[in-house]
Amino acid sequence: MRTLKIALIGFFLITLNMLMPIQIGHAAVEVQELYQARVSVENQTANERNDALKTAFTNTLLKVSGDDAVLRHESVQLALQNVRNFVVQYGYQQDGEQLLLWVQFDQPQIDRVIQQANSGVWSSRRPELLFWIVAEDENLERRILGSGDDWPVIKELISAAETRGLPVKLPLLDLNDSMSLSVVDLWARFEDRITFASSRYDADGVVVARLYQADSAISDDDWMLDWTMQLGGMRWRGEVTAMQPEQLGNMLVADVTQQLSQRFRIGSNAAMAGTWRIKVRELTEFMDVLYAEKLLLELPSVSRVQLIQYGEHEAEFELFIQTDAAQIMQAIDLSKPFTPVNPERRSEFEMPVYRWSQS
Repeated sequence: MRTLKIALIGFFLITLNMLMPIQIGHAAVEVQELYQARVSVENQTANERNDALKTAFTNTLLKVSGDDAVLRHESVQLALQNVRNFVVQYGYQQDGEQLLLWVQFDQPQIDRVIQQANSGVWSSRRPELLFWIVAEDENLERRILGSGDDWPVIKELISAAETRGLPVKLPLLDLNDSMSLSVVDLWARFEDRITFASSRYDADGVVVARLYQADSAISDDDWMLDWTMQLGGMRWRGEVTAMQPEQLGNMLVADVTQQLSQRFRIGSNAAMAGTWRIKVRELTEFMDVLYAEKLLLELPSVSRVQLIQYGEHEAEFELFIQTDAAQIMQAIDLSKPFTPVNPERRSEFEMPVYRWSQS
């Protein structure tokens, strides 16, 4: 009877998955077009197209892996000489006065090159980050930069985030923000004030960056930016320098992406391939089981997900994985509907238990 019940549930899961669009609650952000790229070109000549294809290829590797180091690997340098072998299709698009080359790359081949470069694939479900940036100019005057500012550093940040597939938000800097947070609060990184002001934006994590003139005694560059990032219980920090302040927007996104993806990207390891099980509690609705299964199947290096049993609002799933179970566990932790139960006592050799919540 139990076997029949599971078989029937599995049949309905497959059927509903085929027929219905899935609406998943806020659980990071689903980054679209990971294996596509658009590059500005001057014309449609072969030389211009070949150069643009190489740029699109490197941008796609960065977007999928989040890892700058892959570009220096021998396998990637070799692949750059044969970029057309990775292209599914391409075409030209007009964006105002700008001509763009649009490229669709072959996903399995891109993943394979990244794995050959000793890196891994960063899931398309990524944390959305709120960036608070306070800039100090040559006159030592400070101001907070937001979504309405046309400072070059903000434009570079937005452009770099789009290229690297990092979901970002910038504060509105309206009356609510001005009443909640001051320049002094940000510069001093008063965490309580920043947390309170950030809550209205419903972001997954918060980056606080300070831009200022560099001390010539410690840097050959003229400008410096230091940053901190909070994502759940995790903390990162870093700093970048440049000759021009606008360069720091790109460098900030690159630094943040590198640190974040290092934590969550998943490499393929044939020696670790096998099956791995998890339990998910509080799946009160039948559709929740379907949503949970879909999220698990979207994880890199997960080839198949099977529902083993379901009852009393608890489901057990078996995952067919091509990597270390600990890496899969880290990726699941990033997804908001899956809240770890007693994470301090679990290990990759035990069956992790999660609580399901889309609130």
